[in-house]
This record gives sequence, C-alpha cells and structure tokens, in this order.
Amino acid sequence: MLYFLLGLLSIIALQSILFMQYYGRGYRINKKHMFFSVIFSLYMIYVIEFLHDKIIHMNTDLIMIMLLFIPVGMLMPMIYRRYRNFLLVMVYTVLMDILIFILQNLAVGRINLLVLLFSFVGVLFGFFAGTVLNRTFPEFRKSIILKKRKKKILFALYEIELVTICFAALFMMISMAENISGKNLNKKLKDTISYSHNGDDKRWNIYDSIYYADEDKYGRYESYAGKHPDMSVEEVVWRVDANLDKEFYDEEYTKYADADTDKPLLINKFNRVSEDFEPYRLIKIEGDYEATPETVSAYKRLIEDLEAEGMKIYVVSAYRSVAYQKRLHNYYLKSDEKEVVETYSARPGYSEHHTGRALDVSQVYNNLDAFEGSDEADWVYKNAYKYGFIVRYKASQTDVTGYIFEPWHIVYVGEEISRTMHDENIETLEEYVVKYIDHVKP
Repeated sequence: MLYFLLGLLSIIALQSILFMQYYGRGYRINKKHMFFSVIFSLYMIYVIEFLHDKIIHMNTDLIMIMLLFIPVGMLMPMIYRRYRNFLLVMVYTVLMDILIFILQNLAVGRINLLVLLFSFVGVLFGFFAGTVLNRTFPEFRKSIILKKRKKKILFALYEIELVTICFAALFMMISMAENISGKNLNKKLKDTISYSHNGDDKRWNIYDSIYYADEDKYGRYESYAGKHPDMSVEEVVWRVDANLDKEFYDEEYTKYADADTDKPLLINKFNRVSEDFEPYRLIKIEGDYEATPETVSAYKRLIEDLEAEGMKIYVVSAYRSVAYQKRLHNYYLKSDEKEVVETYSARPGYSEHHTGRALDVSQVYNNLDAFEGSDEADWVYKNAYKYGFIVRYKASQTDVTGYIFEPWHIVYVGEEISRTMHDENIETLEEYVVKYIDHVKP
C-alpha cells in the first residue's frame, strides 16, 4: 500500500505540473485524456508492485503476467498518440520488464526471464484488441488523444514515461532501504527484528553455536522464544527456520517444491507443488491406486512383514492430482467450516498425496477411522521407519504440521532418512529438512 500511495503522489505531482503548463500557456485542457492517463498510470504502478511482491516461477503466475499486460497493449495506443506504433509499445514493455527484473533482484536476489515472454504475449493480445476497438469506436479515441501542437510541452509528450521513471526511482530506493534495514516498509515491519550482531552483543551468542541458526533470523528467534519461554533454544531455531512463527499459507513464505528423488519432498502449509505437477513416474500399488516406484517397493516389503505377523492393511488413498484434491477439499467445505476442514484436508497444491509418496492405510478396507488404536496401527507406528516410511501427522506435532493426528497417513522419505529421524528422535519432516537438507551438519 505504501508503494501505491507513493506512486499516486508522483502521478499527482506530474499531472499538476502538466496542468499548470497548459493553464499558463492558455491551452485547452483535455480532461478525458488526463483522466485516462491517470488511471493507466495507476494500473502500471499496480503491475510493478504485484510483480515485485510475487517472484514468478509457475505457469499460473506467468499466465497472470500475460493477463496483466493485455491492458498495456490495448490502452496505450488509445491514450498516447505515439504508441500507435506497435514497436514502441514493445519497447516500453521491455523497459517495464527490465524495471521488474531490477525490483525482483533487489527484493529476493533472483529474476525469471519468462516474465519477458509472457508480457510480450499479453501486449500482443491487447494491441490487437485495442485495434479492433479503435476501428469500432474511432470517435472515442479521438476524444482522449492529445492533439498535436506547434509548441510541444515536454510533460504532455512523455507523461507516462515520467510517471514510470519517477515511481521506479521511489520504488528502488525503498527496496534498497528495506534490504539495508531488514524491514519491509510495505508491510509495516518485516518479520525480522532489527538487531546489531557483534562479538560484544551477548544476546545473540546463544544462537552462534547452533549450526542451523541463520544470522538474518536472530530477531525472529528472539521474538518466538519470548512467546514460548518453555521451549529449548534448539527447538525455537528449527521451528522458526520452518516458518512456524508465521501464519500457515503465508504467501510471502510459500515455496514451490522440487521433485528431487534424492531428498524428501517436503509438502506442508508453506511448501506446495504447481498446478500441473506430476511425479516423474507412477505405478500401480493396489487396485487403481498409484504411487512412485520407490514407494511401492517399500510398501510391499512392509506388508510382507506385517502379514507375517498375522495382520493385514489396505491402501485407502495414494497419489492425487491437484484437480482431484480441489474437488475433495471443496466437498469437505460443504459440510464443515473452513478452519475445521484445513485441520484434516490440505488445500489443492499443498497435499502430500500429490507427490505419489504418501499413502493412507487401514486394516479395514476404505475406512480410515477404524485404523487408530488397532494392532496394525501400533505396528506401523513402531516399524514404518525400517522401510523408509514415517508417520507424518503425529498427535504431538499438530502445531507443526497443522493437521490432526492421522496414524493412517504414512510418507515414503527413504530408509536412510527415516532411520536417521528414528535414531535422532526427530518427529517431523520439517525439523529434519531444517537440520539435514537446508543446513549441513558438521
């Protein structure tokens, strides 16, 4: 909101100067042009801010970029005479993309060149749509275009460019100030508390000996520890590293998962898959259910040993597409409040079943509720780690996972990882990822 207000102030300042230039020279003021120019300037500020705050990686967001740039190709030729030339519209788009790349790099240190391609496509669609509108309603365009004058006014000729440059300068200065201060001025304060860390500051020394403690999060550790005085320092650190000091589904801390089979695929309320995500390979596990080959192989070994003990379990759910999860989640929302549903059903894109590594099992076919407290559940709880599985949603970790106790929900993470978690008494995948994937243990 702060950025938008600053952009609005820059528009008001430049339009006021333009107005005074017209008034001082006795020119007739084209109020329609001024109105549409202000609206378009505000829209471009919104586009810059939107793309600055959302680093684009997935197709759905790239489609959003295309949609955002359609009005650029459609409205610029209608409002500004020189942009009747499509090449000039494309040049302006390139300059806008360069600005976006700079802002993205300042914000998170990376850019995505696909922004350029999808913005071009959006401008192209918009330009053709605008051409059709101009031919259909030629009088409307004539009424908002500034007429040529012998004595040109600089601000009238380059008003949209000046607005963009002015706002961009303000935006970049704020972004740099955020990086230096560690505060996000656009969201009141960034999650980190400003601090000074040096050898003489004993407040922070407690974190220096923890190998998975990140220096830029010391302020967050301190804040979280203050809210949980009975929690050990080590637990405070890994929980904050897992973003548990934030609200679930906070977009600022949401990451898209990478289907790397050499690592556990962490999917939770801060880590999701893309809309079109599919495991690299799926095979039958039971009936019509599918899972990854490694998951199927491990499960077969598990049930062989389980059956040797005189017990039997069935797969009740395995791989689910994002579309299927959406239908399932919406079905639950018809009978329960959203807050309740999200304790037992993941939002589309946030379900471990998307990975093909998660299984819901029960000793009663198609009845998960019967599993809790059974001999089969007790055996799985105690022995799943031997086959590379973990019981993902334990009763003691509901505040970490955000889900109720689900003894039937097991996830394949690989035997080495599951045994390490068992031996180190690590109960959640979040803690393991912080300590062994995101950081290298000495």
